[in-house]
Order: sequence, then C-alpha cells, then structure tokens
Amino acid sequence: MDLTKDSEKLLCVLYKNYLEKRKSGAAKSEAKSFGSSHNIHESLCPNWLFEDVDDTCRELSRAGMLNCLWADSIAYHVNLSDFAISYMDNRFKNGLKDVINFLANLL
Repeated sequence: MDLTKDSEKLLCVLYKNYLEKRKSGAAKSEAKSFGSSHNIHESLCPNWLFEDVDDTCRELSRAGMLNCLWADSIAYHVNLSDFAISYMDNRFKNGLKDVINFLANLL
C-alpha cells in the first residue's frame, strides 16, 4: 500500500480509535464510524489544520481505506472500510499495543 505519511498517520489514529471502541464493547458499525472530518479534527487530530484532516480523508477514500459521504465539500460522514480494518489487522498482529508503539515512533 502506497500512502503518504499523513495518510498513514491518520489511518493509524482512526484504527487505534476503532480498536479502543471495540475493546470497550462497541459494535463494529459504531466503532468504525467517526462522524465528519470536523469531528476527527476536533477529537483525534486537534494539532492538524482542519483542511489537512479533510484532505487526508479524501486521500484515504481514494485508496479505499475510508468510506465517506460528502456534503458542502467536506467529508460529512467517515467510516473505516472493511478493507482498511483487514489491512491494519494484518499489519499490526498484536493489535492495539502495536498501533500505539507505531504511533509513538511517528510522533
């Protein structure tokens, strides 16, 4: 998979959040749903510019990693795709622990 560093970082942040929600007992459909790119910016990536979060959602959507509904030229509803979850499950065999370590090395 050929992703930009920002796309890879955001995908890992979303996947980590997905795993945390699942660990807390959330259903898959709820865990892989993130609301809008505004929600992602505010809750998961407050240090990024909103425009960068939204643009990175577009990149991940084109790569098949996110399913997005668009409204007013922004990602209005963002879901991790089944492809992304499978890809990340295979990439991080030890789950949440591996993702946290990877993100710690990126930041």
